[in-house]
Order: sequence, then structure tokens, then C-alpha cells
Amino acid sequence: MSEQKPIILWTHFRSVSHAFQRTFLQRPQEFHIIDEPFLEFVIDTHDQHLKAVKTCIADSSKSADPNLFMPKILSIFDKIWKPYYDESSNKPKRTFCKEHSNFFLKAISGTSLLSNPQFLELTHTFLIRNPEKSLRSLYKAVNFIFKKNPGYFIPDFDKNLAGFKESKQIFDLIKDLNKQPIVVDADDLIDDPERVLKKYCELIGEEFKEEMIHWEAKNINEWNGNNFTITKLMVYNAENSTGFNEFTKKYEPEIEYPQIVYDAIAENKPYYDYLYQFKI
Repeated sequence: MSEQKPIILWTHFRSVSHAFQRTFLQRPQEFHIIDEPFLEFVIDTHDQHLKAVKTCIADSSKSADPNLFMPKILSIFDKIWKPYYDESSNKPKRTFCKEHSNFFLKAISGTSLLSNPQFLELTHTFLIRNPEKSLRSLYKAVNFIFKKNPGYFIPDFDKNLAGFKESKQIFDLIKDLNKQPIVVDADDLIDDPERVLKKYCELIGEEFKEEMIHWEAKNINEWNGNNFTITKLMVYNAENSTGFNEFTKKYEPEIEYPQIVYDAIAENKPYYDYLYQFKI
């Protein structure tokens, strides 16, 4: 059945994407969750420190033959398409995968993966958040969250991490195939999660359930399996929340931002505005 194809949520930093993912974690008998499988291509898995996030995405001079990564990339797609079953009922579960657009496009750079049926046949959905909010949040994450953890590599704020351009690139590719990707705006999700999730579920061929909009504050195993420091830091708010209403709070005080943040906002606002016109 076409509606049982894996769902992928393309997103960018600080878009409330882990909170969005919690809605499907609330339905473990029905959905199998895969979180950011391409992260390992930009993180050093040996010392598990935050490392090369900026350079691996921004540096286009990567010298390694991209085809050397193909077996690993294909294995990730096999994992996404693999059948999963609920242990208690042995009923098939649908895969819900979340990934950063820029991580993915960097990982497959120089390959033919964008024409691979395992990529094209996914149910493509997008989560966007106004860069005036998401990029300010990213700057504060770099300067407040990361720097509270001494001993780890701390990247400077880099506008190449924004991810809006890459989300538009994937969106246009799918749209040009006469498919209509699903776009959710984070502000709508926070303001009226029930309405937005009902529509999202309708479009992916699933039934909305009330338990999707409230959850328990707890550690999420699916986010900690890789033990990457960046993951642990980025998911803190989503793990310690009980619903979308808590994301209207400011977890850090407002600050003065350097010009590079405003430049990044201005550069990415057109990509956001473009995707915004397709939102549900």
C-alpha cells in the first residue's frame, strides 16, 4: 500500500523537529523511529565529540571519493525501508525518519542517490521554522548550550548550517516529479498542534490520535543510541517537555546578536518564504 511507504521529515537546526518526532514516538506499536541516520557522516564516531559539523558541511573541498561511501549510504536506505513489526502483536510498523537536509545532501554529494527509487519513493515531508527564530536559537545553542560543556570542540556560528537552501533543493526535486511534498511550519505546530497534526496525518494516510500532542518528560532512547554530544545537547528541550505549548517559552534570555546572524537570516528568509507558501 502506498500509504505504508516510509515517512521522512526533512528539517533544519532548531526547528522543533525533535518535538515533532515525539508525536510519533507516542505510537510505538505503529511507528518505527529512525533519527538522523546521516549524522554519522559529519561526526567523528571514534571519540564521539562534537567535531567537524561546520567544516564537513561548509567545506566543498572534501577529497574522498564519494563512491566509497555508497555501500554505507545504501545500507541506511535499506534500514529505512526494512520491515519492522510490533513485538506484542506482530503487526507491521511504518517507519518515520527525521533527517537534516544539509547533512543528507552533504553525505550523498557526488553520488547518484537523488535518482535512487529508495529515495524518490519515500513519503517526503518538511518542517520549517522562520529563520528569525531558528537561527537566533542556533546562535544561542552554540554560545550557551555547547559552551556549558567544556572539553568538547565548539563550532562558531556558521550560516552554512542553516539548512533552508538544502530543504528547498530536496522539495523542488520531489515537486518536479509531480509529487506534492508536505510542509509544516513550526509556528503553526506550536500554536495549534491538534489541527496541524490532524492534517499531516490525513496527508500521510494515517489516523490522528490524541496522545500525539501530549507526552511525558523523559529520556528518549532513540535519541541517545549514538551517544553523540551534539544529539544530547540538541534534544534537551524536547526530552524535558510535555507538549508543544512549552516551546513558546524562552529557555535562554534574549541577547545581542552579531551581524553574521542577521546576515544569515536575510540570506535564508527567501528559501523559508518559498517553502512557507506550500505549508499545510
